Amino acid sequence: MASSEQQAKELVAQAQKKLTSWSLFNPSNKHEDAAEIYEKAGNMYKLAQQWTQAGDCFIEAAKLFQRGGGAKFDSSRAYENASKCYKRQDPAAAVGALKEAVILDQEGGNFRAAARHYQEMAELYEGELDDIQNAYESYIKASELFSADDSPALANKALLKVAQIAADLGMYEVAIEKFEKVAADSVDDALLKWSLKEYFLKAGLCHLCTGDTVRTRQALNGYCGMDMSFETTREYQLLKGVADSVDNGDVEQFTQVVYDFDKLTRLDSWKTAILLKIKKSLEQDDLR
Repeated sequence: MASSEQQAKELVAQAQKKLTSWSLFNPSNKHEDAAEIYEKAGNMYKLAQQWTQAGDCFIEAAKLFQRGGGAKFDSSRAYENASKCYKRQDPAAAVGALKEAVILDQEGGNFRAAARHYQEMAELYEGELDDIQNAYESYIKASELFSADDSPALANKALLKVAQIAADLGMYEVAIEKFEKVAADSVDDALLKWSLKEYFLKAGLCHLCTGDTVRTRQALNGYCGMDMSFETTREYQLLKGVADSVDNGDVEQFTQVVYDFDKLTRLDSWKTAILLKIKKSLEQDDLR
Protein backbone atom coordinates (compact mmCIF):
# COMPACT_ATOMS: atom_id res chain seq x y z
CA MET A 1 0.00 0.00 0.00
CA ALA A 2 1.29 3.46 -0.93
CA SER A 3 2.41 5.73 1.91
CA SER A 4 0.27 8.72 2.94
CA GLU A 5 2.80 11.05 1.30
CA GLN A 6 2.68 9.08 -1.96
CA GLN A 7 -1.14 9.10 -1.90
CA ALA A 8 -1.07 12.84 -1.34
CA LYS A 9 1.19 13.36 -4.36
CA GLU A 10 -1.10 11.22 -6.51
CA LEU A 11 -4.13 13.23 -5.40
CA VAL A 12 -2.36 16.53 -6.26
CA ALA A 13 -1.61 15.15 -9.75
CA GLN A 14 -5.28 14.09 -10.03
CA ALA A 15 -6.45 17.58 -9.04
CA GLN A 16 -4.16 19.23 -11.59
CA LYS A 17 -5.40 16.89 -14.29
CA LYS A 18 -8.98 17.76 -13.38
CA LEU A 19 -8.18 21.46 -13.85
CA THR A 20 -6.72 20.96 -17.33
CA SER A 21 -9.71 18.92 -18.48
CA TRP A 22 -12.29 20.82 -20.55
CA SER A 23 -16.00 20.76 -19.83
CA LEU A 24 -18.59 22.18 -22.21
CA PHE A 25 -21.43 21.98 -19.70
CA ASN A 26 -20.26 23.26 -16.33
CA PRO A 27 -16.69 24.57 -16.15
CA SER A 28 -17.11 25.79 -12.53
CA ASN A 29 -17.65 22.20 -11.42
CA LYS A 30 -14.09 21.25 -12.26
CA HIS A 31 -12.78 23.93 -9.86
CA GLU A 32 -14.92 22.60 -7.02
CA ASP A 33 -14.04 18.99 -7.85
CA ALA A 34 -10.33 19.84 -7.95
CA ALA A 35 -10.70 21.76 -4.64
CA GLU A 36 -12.18 18.69 -2.98
CA ILE A 37 -9.31 16.54 -4.29
CA TYR A 38 -6.77 19.09 -2.96
CA GLU A 39 -8.48 18.85 0.44
CA LYS A 40 -8.06 15.07 0.39
CA ALA A 41 -4.40 15.56 -0.55
CA GLY A 42 -4.04 17.99 2.36
CA ASN A 43 -5.43 15.41 4.76
CA MET A 44 -3.02 12.78 3.42
CA TYR A 45 -0.08 15.15 3.92
CA LYS A 46 -1.34 15.70 7.48
CA LEU A 47 -1.22 11.94 8.07
CA ALA A 48 2.36 11.99 6.76
CA GLN A 49 3.05 14.97 9.08
CA GLN A 50 4.15 17.07 6.12
CA TRP A 51 2.59 20.22 7.54
CA THR A 52 3.76 22.81 5.00
CA GLN A 53 2.67 20.68 2.02
CA ALA A 54 -0.67 20.02 3.76
CA GLY A 55 -1.17 23.76 4.28
CA ASP A 56 -0.30 24.47 0.64
CA CYS A 57 -2.94 21.95 -0.52
CA PHE A 58 -5.63 23.57 1.62
CA ILE A 59 -4.67 27.01 0.25
CA GLU A 60 -5.08 25.66 -3.30
CA ALA A 61 -8.46 24.20 -2.31
CA ALA A 62 -9.56 27.56 -0.85
CA LYS A 63 -8.61 29.45 -4.04
CA LEU A 64 -10.39 26.89 -6.23
CA PHE A 65 -13.59 27.03 -4.15
CA GLN A 66 -13.55 30.81 -4.75
CA ARG A 67 -12.89 30.45 -8.48
CA GLY A 68 -15.73 27.96 -8.77
CA GLY A 69 -18.08 30.50 -7.21
CA GLY A 70 -18.77 28.06 -4.39
CA ALA A 71 -19.87 28.86 -0.86
CA LYS A 72 -17.64 31.29 1.02
CA PHE A 73 -17.90 28.85 3.91
CA ASP A 74 -16.02 26.12 1.99
CA SER A 75 -13.23 28.49 1.06
CA SER A 76 -12.97 29.95 4.56
CA ARG A 77 -12.87 26.46 6.10
CA ALA A 78 -10.04 25.48 3.73
CA TYR A 79 -8.04 28.59 4.75
CA GLU A 80 -8.69 27.70 8.39
CA ASN A 81 -7.41 24.15 7.81
CA ALA A 82 -4.33 25.59 6.10
CA SER A 83 -3.63 27.81 9.12
CA LYS A 84 -3.84 24.81 11.48
CA CYS A 85 -1.20 23.01 9.41
CA TYR A 86 1.10 26.03 9.03
CA LYS A 87 0.85 26.70 12.75
CA ARG A 88 3.09 23.66 13.37
CA GLN A 89 6.06 25.11 11.49
CA ASP A 90 5.32 28.57 10.09
CA PRO A 91 3.18 30.83 12.35
CA ALA A 92 3.51 33.78 9.91
CA ALA A 93 1.96 31.68 7.11
CA ALA A 94 -0.77 30.59 9.55
CA VAL A 95 -1.62 34.26 10.17
CA GLY A 96 -1.72 34.87 6.39
CA ALA A 97 -4.24 32.04 5.92
CA LEU A 98 -6.40 33.32 8.80
CA LYS A 99 -6.47 36.81 7.25
CA GLU A 100 -7.93 35.33 4.06
CA ALA A 101 -10.53 33.41 6.09
CA VAL A 102 -11.51 36.60 7.95
CA ILE A 103 -12.25 38.45 4.69
CA LEU A 104 -14.59 35.69 3.52
CA ASP A 105 -16.32 35.31 6.89
CA GLN A 106 -16.93 39.05 7.20
CA GLU A 107 -18.32 39.22 3.66
CA GLY A 108 -20.59 36.28 4.48
CA GLY A 109 -21.76 37.88 7.73
CA ASN A 110 -20.22 35.09 9.78
CA PHE A 111 -18.89 37.44 12.44
CA ARG A 112 -18.28 34.86 15.14
CA ALA A 113 -15.98 32.79 12.90
CA ALA A 114 -14.13 35.97 11.84
CA ALA A 115 -13.77 36.96 15.51
CA ARG A 116 -12.34 33.55 16.40
CA HIS A 117 -9.83 33.85 13.54
CA TYR A 118 -8.72 37.26 14.85
CA GLN A 119 -8.38 35.78 18.34
CA GLU A 120 -6.21 32.98 16.96
CA MET A 121 -4.11 35.53 15.05
CA ALA A 122 -3.70 37.56 18.23
CA GLU A 123 -2.49 34.47 20.12
CA LEU A 124 0.04 33.69 17.37
CA TYR A 125 1.28 37.30 17.35
CA GLU A 126 1.50 37.34 21.14
CA GLY A 127 3.19 33.96 21.48
CA GLU A 128 5.16 32.53 18.58
CA LEU A 129 5.70 35.77 16.63
CA ASP A 130 6.36 38.04 19.64
CA ASP A 131 4.57 40.94 17.87
CA ILE A 132 2.71 42.67 20.70
CA GLN A 133 1.38 45.57 18.60
CA ASN A 134 -0.35 43.29 16.08
CA ALA A 135 -1.60 41.10 18.93
CA TYR A 136 -3.18 44.19 20.49
CA GLU A 137 -4.88 45.22 17.22
CA SER A 138 -6.11 41.66 16.53
CA TYR A 139 -7.69 41.35 19.99
CA ILE A 140 -9.50 44.68 19.37
CA LYS A 141 -10.88 43.33 16.07
CA ALA A 142 -11.91 40.07 17.77
CA SER A 143 -13.77 42.01 20.47
CA GLU A 144 -15.57 44.21 17.91
CA LEU A 145 -16.67 41.20 15.85
CA PHE A 146 -17.85 39.24 18.90
CA SER A 147 -19.93 42.33 19.78
CA ALA A 148 -21.34 42.42 16.24
CA ASP A 149 -22.26 38.75 16.69
CA ASP A 150 -24.06 39.68 19.94
CA SER A 151 -21.66 37.59 22.05
CA PRO A 152 -20.86 40.00 24.93
CA ALA A 153 -19.06 37.43 27.10
CA LEU A 154 -16.61 36.55 24.30
CA ALA A 155 -16.25 40.25 23.38
CA ASN A 156 -15.30 41.08 26.98
CA LYS A 157 -12.85 38.18 27.17
CA ALA A 158 -11.00 39.65 24.15
CA LEU A 159 -11.32 43.15 25.66
CA LEU A 160 -9.53 42.00 28.82
CA LYS A 161 -6.59 40.96 26.63
CA VAL A 162 -6.69 44.39 24.94
CA ALA A 163 -6.56 46.03 28.38
CA GLN A 164 -3.67 43.88 29.61
CA ILE A 165 -1.58 44.49 26.50
CA ALA A 166 -2.41 48.22 26.55
CA ALA A 167 -0.96 48.37 30.08
CA ASP A 168 2.13 46.43 28.94
CA LEU A 169 2.58 49.08 26.23
CA GLY A 170 2.22 51.88 28.79
CA MET A 171 -1.22 52.90 27.42
CA TYR A 172 -2.76 53.12 30.90
CA GLU A 173 -5.77 55.27 30.00
CA VAL A 174 -6.85 52.73 27.37
CA ALA A 175 -6.30 49.87 29.82
CA ILE A 176 -8.36 51.62 32.54
CA GLU A 177 -11.21 52.29 30.12
CA LYS A 178 -11.33 48.64 28.96
CA PHE A 179 -11.08 47.09 32.45
CA GLU A 180 -13.78 49.45 33.72
CA LYS A 181 -16.05 48.67 30.75
CA VAL A 182 -15.81 44.92 31.39
CA ALA A 183 -16.49 45.56 35.10
CA ALA A 184 -19.56 47.69 34.30
CA ASP A 185 -20.86 44.95 31.98
CA SER A 186 -20.40 42.36 34.74
CA VAL A 187 -22.10 44.16 37.65
CA ASP A 188 -25.60 42.80 36.99
CA ASP A 189 -24.50 39.32 35.96
CA ALA A 190 -24.65 36.87 38.87
CA LEU A 191 -22.10 34.56 37.20
CA LEU A 192 -19.58 37.32 36.47
CA LYS A 193 -20.00 39.37 39.65
CA TRP A 194 -17.32 37.35 41.47
CA SER A 195 -14.77 38.60 38.90
CA LEU A 196 -15.43 42.29 39.68
CA LYS A 197 -12.71 42.58 42.33
CA GLU A 198 -10.18 41.28 39.78
CA TYR A 199 -11.23 43.87 37.17
CA PHE A 200 -11.24 46.67 39.76
CA LEU A 201 -7.79 45.60 40.97
CA LYS A 202 -6.32 45.68 37.45
CA ALA A 203 -7.95 49.03 36.61
CA GLY A 204 -6.80 50.44 39.96
CA LEU A 205 -3.20 49.33 39.37
CA CYS A 206 -3.28 51.06 35.98
CA HIS A 207 -4.60 54.22 37.69
CA LEU A 208 -1.64 54.04 40.10
CA CYS A 209 0.75 53.71 37.15
CA THR A 210 -0.36 57.17 35.97
CA GLY A 211 0.94 58.60 39.28
CA ASP A 212 -2.38 60.35 39.97
CA THR A 213 -3.43 59.13 43.43
CA VAL A 214 -6.29 61.63 43.69
CA ARG A 215 -7.92 60.12 40.61
CA THR A 216 -7.05 56.63 41.86
CA ARG A 217 -8.96 57.27 45.10
CA GLN A 218 -11.92 58.67 43.14
CA ALA A 219 -11.90 55.50 41.03
CA LEU A 220 -11.81 53.32 44.17
CA ASN A 221 -14.84 55.17 45.55
CA GLY A 222 -16.58 54.57 42.23
CA TYR A 223 -15.79 50.84 42.39
CA CYS A 224 -17.22 50.65 45.93
CA GLY A 225 -20.36 52.33 44.58
CA MET A 226 -20.65 49.71 41.84
CA ASP A 227 -20.11 46.83 44.25
CA MET A 228 -20.72 47.49 47.96
CA SER A 229 -18.68 44.42 48.98
CA PHE A 230 -15.49 45.64 47.25
CA GLU A 231 -14.40 47.73 50.26
CA THR A 232 -14.14 44.54 52.35
CA THR A 233 -11.84 42.75 49.89
CA ARG A 234 -8.09 42.22 50.06
CA GLU A 235 -7.88 43.73 46.53
CA TYR A 236 -9.28 47.02 47.85
CA GLN A 237 -6.84 46.95 50.78
CA LEU A 238 -3.93 46.40 48.37
CA LEU A 239 -4.93 49.34 46.15
CA LYS A 240 -5.56 51.64 49.12
CA GLY A 241 -2.27 50.58 50.75
CA VAL A 242 -0.29 51.19 47.55
CA ALA A 243 -1.97 54.60 47.08
CA ASP A 244 -1.07 55.52 50.68
CA SER A 245 2.56 54.46 50.20
CA VAL A 246 2.79 56.48 46.97
CA ASP A 247 1.34 59.55 48.73
CA ASN A 248 3.82 59.05 51.60
CA GLY A 249 6.72 58.35 49.21
CA ASP A 250 7.39 55.27 51.35
CA VAL A 251 9.01 52.33 49.51
CA GLU A 252 9.12 50.17 52.66
CA GLN A 253 5.39 50.65 53.24
CA PHE A 254 4.76 49.73 49.58
CA THR A 255 6.85 46.56 49.89
CA GLN A 256 5.03 45.49 53.08
CA VAL A 257 1.57 46.09 51.57
CA VAL A 258 2.42 44.02 48.47
CA TYR A 259 4.06 41.28 50.58
CA ASP A 260 0.99 40.97 52.84
CA PHE A 261 -1.29 40.56 49.83
CA ASP A 262 0.96 38.12 47.98
CA LYS A 263 1.32 35.94 51.11
CA LEU A 264 -2.36 34.93 50.89
CA THR A 265 -3.21 35.64 47.24
CA ARG A 266 -0.38 34.94 44.82
CA LEU A 267 0.21 37.78 42.39
CA ASP A 268 0.37 36.71 38.73
CA SER A 269 3.16 37.86 36.42
CA TRP A 270 1.10 40.71 34.91
CA LYS A 271 0.20 42.26 38.29
CA THR A 272 3.76 41.76 39.52
CA ALA A 273 5.13 43.62 36.46
CA ILE A 274 2.68 46.50 36.98
CA LEU A 275 3.52 46.75 40.69
CA LEU A 276 7.25 46.80 39.84
CA LYS A 277 6.61 49.79 37.54
CA ILE A 278 4.85 51.61 40.40
CA LYS A 279 7.68 50.72 42.80
CA LYS A 280 10.30 51.93 40.31
CA SER A 281 8.66 55.36 39.93
CA LEU A 282 8.34 55.53 43.74
CA GLU A 283 12.08 54.81 44.14
CA GLN A 284 12.91 57.45 41.50
CA ASP A 285 10.81 60.01 43.38
CA ASP A 286 12.67 58.96 46.53
CA LEU A 287 16.03 59.78 44.90
CA ARG A 288 15.00 63.28 43.88
